[in-house]
Amino acid sequence: MCFDKEAAEWDTNYRINRAKKIAEEISSYLDGNNISRAMEFGCGTGLISFNLQEEFEEILLIDLSKGMIEETKKKIKNQNIKNMKTLVKDVLDIEGENKYDVIYTSMVLHHILNLKDVLYKLSKLLKPNGKLIIVELSKDDGTFHSLDEDFNGYNGFEIKDLQDLLKDVGLINIKGRTFYHSKKQINDKYHEYSLFSICVNKQKA
Repeated sequence: MCFDKEAAEWDTNYRINRAKKIAEEISSYLDGNNISRAMEFGCGTGLISFNLQEEFEEILLIDLSKGMIEETKKKIKNQNIKNMKTLVKDVLDIEGENKYDVIYTSMVLHHILNLKDVLYKLSKLLKPNGKLIIVELSKDDGTFHSLDEDFNGYNGFEIKDLQDLLKDVGLINIKGRTFYHSKKQINDKYHEYSLFSICVNKQKA
């Protein structure tokens, strides 16, 4: 998938409305205590973070796609938002640890083949007792990405499989649930799919 080319047309009404639901789900895991710094991993055009802007003092939006980040930067400037910053970078190349109170990501992990390495890195970037909140595509037969000829990833996940990976990288208090059902148009048909969320904590030092 060429996200740089798709960036300018990414914000359809369908994606905008879905992002609101995803942001509500992420917000439901926040307790309001000690969550000043957040990062969205794989932010796209920032649709989710713009719905969560008031939840945090500072949000870093990171993505590998320069096109997506350029669209995000335009919206930040146009809306005169002061607490959101952007970064084009591979998360594995971010230095340091114990940086963020909350890291959240939506429909990104199924595009990543070195998944365990990325999850371990995200856990290192969390502060002790910080939260990692994941929204992902439920296990699919491949139809969801059937029109994306260069798609190279996972056809969604079973909640338990992702929970097991999170345990392997040392995260705790793992909660998961399916929260969203919708349909995606594939040619002249509509494909039913669902999304689930997982919230985990990093152990205190």
